[in-house]
Amino acid sequence: MNKDIANPWVSFIALLFATFVTIEAAAFQAPVLPSVAAHFAIPINLAALILIFYFIAVAVCAPMMGRLGDQYGRRRMISLGLVVFGVAEFMAAWAPSFWFFLLARFLQGLGVACIFPAVFSYVNRLFAEDKRGMALGVMMFVMTFGAASGGLLGGLMIDAFGWQSVYLISGVLALLGLIPLLVWVPESRGAVAEGRFDWFGALLLLSTITALLSLPTWAANFGRDSWVTWTVVVVGVVSLLWLWRHSGRQAAPILDVSLLKDRRFAIPSAIYWIQMLLSSGVVYSLAFFINTRPGGSAAQFGMVTLALYGSTMLASPIAGKLIDRVEPRRVSTLSLFGSLAALILFSQMDTSVPLVSVLLLVGFIGLMLGANSPALMKLALGAVPQHKSGAGSGLFSMLRDLGLPTGSSLALAIFGLSSSFHTRRVAEQTAAELELGEVHAAELLRAATVRGTEMSTELTAALLESGAGVEQVLESITVASLGGAISSVGYLLTGLLVLALALTPFLGRRADVQAVSGVGTAVSR
Repeated sequence: MNKDIANPWVSFIALLFATFVTIEAAAFQAPVLPSVAAHFAIPINLAALILIFYFIAVAVCAPMMGRLGDQYGRRRMISLGLVVFGVAEFMAAWAPSFWFFLLARFLQGLGVACIFPAVFSYVNRLFAEDKRGMALGVMMFVMTFGAASGGLLGGLMIDAFGWQSVYLISGVLALLGLIPLLVWVPESRGAVAEGRFDWFGALLLLSTITALLSLPTWAANFGRDSWVTWTVVVVGVVSLLWLWRHSGRQAAPILDVSLLKDRRFAIPSAIYWIQMLLSSGVVYSLAFFINTRPGGSAAQFGMVTLALYGSTMLASPIAGKLIDRVEPRRVSTLSLFGSLAALILFSQMDTSVPLVSVLLLVGFIGLMLGANSPALMKLALGAVPQHKSGAGSGLFSMLRDLGLPTGSSLALAIFGLSSSFHTRRVAEQTAAELELGEVHAAELLRAATVRGTEMSTELTAALLESGAGVEQVLESITVASLGGAISSVGYLLTGLLVLALALTPFLGRRADVQAVSGVGTAVSR
């Protein structure tokens, strides 16, 4: 524990308020996404840009802000992040166009990139190795409480006051977060890396992340064989290889490849990335599944996020205390097996499943995520040498934040493609069964694809003559498309989780972390 601070927990709690604000605002995005997409009249596939712009800024800027925090002060960076984030939230609420809204989302990500690397660095500065598990468990508790309350409150506020209200609330909370930060958190700096800032590496990192994160969206809109899709693939791969080669030659690289070559850091970070991908994929696929199924609403989806993040919140401090006593790799492996069992059930859902069953299933997934996160965070952050604290926390924050948009864009792309496929299949089958003509069949498909499309009187009369009501036909098409879409997402996430399990034998042990940080010693400044 840092002897220069009378009570590190007071400072840590003040830091957690800033974390809470940004996590709650991020949780607002899940229930607000369908409303924003409808407001700006954009399709599901392009709705992923709302998330991608935010996470491009977070992932690209986090390593930079981690280094700048070491040089100019971590509290200063968090303060700057809260101001930028708060202003950007107000910009989003009053956005006159979709592209202005995306600009606001990018600035929100920039603000978060200033906050998280500094908060992660404070964990190692404030607490000894044998106390960090509990601190990380409490951090996960606060983060998931923000996610849980954000999902529920977001759904309720959207239904009652409109989607703009969630951004206005977030902006106010961000500015209020400056008060405990400036009162109770001491300034902290780290070792300053030698060499000039790696601007070219930052440009390569931006190119890599932008291409790879947006790839599912372009593939879903232009097709996997399109020249646009393959251009994005080539740009992403070339930029990544160039970045890796360039970083190995720099004194102060934007991407510290020496950490990625260290198994003690790389393996838990990779598994954590997959876990974030899983969490995001479940949340954003369920956002459209719950909201658009018969009888669904934003408030119901808020209950789903409450079950997921609330159970994560309960499991995190318990797991954090546990990993200070037992091997974190054991906790991680058991948690992943539990998540695998839940995802198999997730893949079998359809629109007839009761809301209570959905809540129980996602609640169990949340328990597994909450048990695994502190273990992986302790292994990864504990493997970072103190002189690379800013670079390591920034890199871990980047990998963490890459998992969320990757999961959401993949899930939305697969969900949208599968939904379109099943909508067309069932619409054509229905038209054939009802002996509708080619013109009426095409009109039925448009009505099933675009909500609110008015049917011609001829098609309405044809459906009534066949004994099938208009709403009944459209509902049957929706049910089939949603069931197929959620199953496709479930199969994708199951495969990724199997990959995470295959990596667990290579996780480090507590002795590896102790060898880096020193047993029972806090290295604080």
